[in-house]
Amino acid sequence: MRRQLTFARVIALASVLVVVGCAQRKSPEFTPSPGVYATPDGIKFTVKVTPARFALGEPVSLEASMFNGGKDSFEKQFATGCQWDFEVAGDNGRVVAPSRFCTMAGSELRLEPGELRMILRDWKGNDDYFGASEALAPGRYSVTAGFVDEHTRVVPMAEPFWIEIVAPRTR
Repeated sequence: MRRQLTFARVIALASVLVVVGCAQRKSPEFTPSPGVYATPDGIKFTVKVTPARFALGEPVSLEASMFNGGKDSFEKQFATGCQWDFEVAGDNGRVVAPSRFCTMAGSELRLEPGELRMILRDWKGNDDYFGASEALAPGRYSVTAGFVDEHTRVVPMAEPFWIEIVAPRTR
């Protein structure tokens, strides 16, 4: 009887330690893909391109979003008027679009908790509105989003969304 009581206490103590250990364990940290930088607390960038496979000249919808999932307001100073954007890079990592022009005046971004900002663009893969610095060739490209640095380049902070541009259809 005494042995059973001791065994029950050991099981109860072990159960309590497991519960306490689980409660104290922090959720796993998000580890971004290589080449993707971690975002400040609570800020999340995402990108989506529809369709993900298309021929030059076909209509494409591009979405880039920035969301403050934190409990506090987020504020950041920028050296130029450009604050955040998306970018398209070739399979080799070379950025091909968009080209951007930023005002030389500094700016400030303020994002309240729960606030979402989006960039929506219609694109055909070959039009000037998108700002491609060169004609895009068929191939695989990544689209990402993030804050714009002092050199007007996007610091990738969204997991890349891969697209494939195929050769235009011949008639």
